[in-house]
Amino acid sequence: MKPKFRVLTRVAVAAAMMLAAVVTTPAAPAAAAVPSQGSPTQLDVGNWNVEWFGSPDFGPTDEALQQQNVRTVMAGADMDVWGLSEVVSTSAFNTLVAGMPGYTGVVANDPIVTNGAQYYSDFGNTEQKVALVWRSSVASLVSAKVILTSQNSNFAGRPPVEFTLRGTFDGVTRDLVFIVLHAKSGSTQDAWNLRNPASQALKSYLDTTYPTQNVFVIGDWNDDVDTSITSGNASPYINFVNDPARYTFPTRALSLAGVPSTAGYPDFIDHQLITNEVQAKYVAGSATAFQPQAYIPNYATTTSDHYPVFARYNFVIGGGGGGGAANVIINEVLANEPGSSTAGEAIEIVNIGGTSISIAGWTLRDGSAVRHTFAAGTTLQPGKAITVFGASAGIPGGIVAVPASTGGLSLSNSGDQVILQDSAGATVQSMSYTSSQADTDGVSINRSPDGAATGVWVKHNTISSLPRSPGQRADGTVY
Repeated sequence: MKPKFRVLTRVAVAAAMMLAAVVTTPAAPAAAAVPSQGSPTQLDVGNWNVEWFGSPDFGPTDEALQQQNVRTVMAGADMDVWGLSEVVSTSAFNTLVAGMPGYTGVVANDPIVTNGAQYYSDFGNTEQKVALVWRSSVASLVSAKVILTSQNSNFAGRPPVEFTLRGTFDGVTRDLVFIVLHAKSGSTQDAWNLRNPASQALKSYLDTTYPTQNVFVIGDWNDDVDTSITSGNASPYINFVNDPARYTFPTRALSLAGVPSTAGYPDFIDHQLITNEVQAKYVAGSATAFQPQAYIPNYATTTSDHYPVFARYNFVIGGGGGGGAANVIINEVLANEPGSSTAGEAIEIVNIGGTSISIAGWTLRDGSAVRHTFAAGTTLQPGKAITVFGASAGIPGGIVAVPASTGGLSLSNSGDQVILQDSAGATVQSMSYTSSQADTDGVSINRSPDGAATGVWVKHNTISSLPRSPGQRADGTVY
């Protein structure tokens, strides 16, 4: 949205100061409790433009009140996943998430987001960022990255961020991909001319990258999907509308019904797009634009000029998984082996879930090629680890380990990737490390906390007295 400016004459300022000396301003009326809009068992997804959130210069002028109101809506509405746009202050975002027990969140410039710091920052209190917030009991973060960076200018300098969450749904482990976007704003032809190629690029990316996956694209699309807000133009998202076999806007019904998603305009511009795999799970009629003004006094000026948008999906959370499905993570990477024999390079994977899983045919690869394929009959038990070493000569005793099937892992000390894929070639997990993380002989890179799916990557000697522990927990105890 456009910045808001306030201009006062000197006389008006003086008058206001004198009035303030004799008049006590009443306290702002308190927000009422927002009733739950979520289901206890199904997946509830929300997206919301939180207008210049945390910016002292634009949007709502009372930052503390905006913080309180946004938290009131989000905590009360009880969504499982939130895609946010127009997050300006990282510290304000962190405060928001900290005030919502049971939730975690990542904003676009977080170090965990690949290329996040390159495209997003807190510079000048004007950088509008996207973010994802989710209930930590429902899912854990697998990966986060900025995508479509070649379309940076068409996305007005804020390319989408893709988050992959993993949870137990319908009794099995599933990965759900959430892409949060904030498209170019404005109803001018120039604005439409940016949104249109951005939409083409997004569809091409989804067509080729996720042809059979569960993908949600949520956020502020800054245009409608029935007809464009730019007079005389078709919607820039007509390419998705015209491919119903693969994509659906569950929010399109609200556009067709004349429902607005902002406080000041009649159009619906805050959409959810889903792939056909998700469409099969959509609870018909559940998409709605929630209007918080019934609970938040002066909502449009104190909180946001956009309404939060909700939809429900029949991914049954947990789904009777008997203590939790298998969940395999990359937990430790030893790229800079002790000594000079690359046989000592190692990658440790751990099943932090509740059931065993066959990893036969799964592969480990670096940024260049497949380096190991797990043999037929390989099963990873819950709470256990298996480590792949560069060669047999590097494997110590007392752990479950195998040598790389190609004869080496080829992990570069100058930075590389490690990618774990299942037997169908789908990425289960991936990580990237830098030269500074692999610059010490014999010191590995480990998750912190150890064994946590959302743990960040740190040097092993920062979390343990040991320099490395492939095949063991970080403290040296056996799995």
